[in-house]
This record gives sequence, C-alpha cells and structure tokens, in this order.
Amino acid sequence: MKKISLIALLLLGSCSVSKTKLNDDAKNIKVVYTKPMKGCSAVKKVVGENDEGVLDLAVNHARNLASREDANTLYVEDKVNVSQKWRVYATAYICTKK
Repeated sequence: MKKISLIALLLLGSCSVSKTKLNDDAKNIKVVYTKPMKGCSAVKKVVGENDEGVLDLAVNHARNLASREDANTLYVEDKVNVSQKWRVYATAYICTKK
C-alpha cells in the first residue's frame, strides 16, 4: 500500500510542475522583438505555449526551450492567441557580447 501511495504522490508532484515555469538558465535569456543583427547566430526555431491564456507564460516556455540550445537571446517573431491559448513563435540566438 505504501508503494502505491508513493507512486501516486510522485505522479501528482510531477503534474504540478508547469512547463512554463522559468528555469534557471532561461532567466539569463534576453527577449527581443526586433531581429538581432551583428554578432548573433540563429540556433533554433521554438514555439512557446500556454493553455491558460497567459502570454508571459508562453514567452517563459519559449525561453526554456531556447535555454536547451544554449541561446542567450530570444527573438519573438509572432504571438498568436486562439481560444485562451497563447503560442509564441520565436528564434533562439547566440549573440556575442560587446
């Protein structure tokens, strides 16, 4: 019985962690709304999502995805809201610091 309770507790705990909670690496990613130019290389297109109707959480999700690519800049190209769901279409960049 204890084993079943522990498994249920672990499952509940894992479900409560949101994919839109900003991870530590993503906190350092700069979000921009104009395309980076000099000193920047695109590494991957990402799509941040939030089903709760919160744009900032969709941006957080995109930042989390960009952090997996070691990006330090996120260029938000488009924001789409459909029926309480936000999608953020962006490109992750690695930019050299000046």
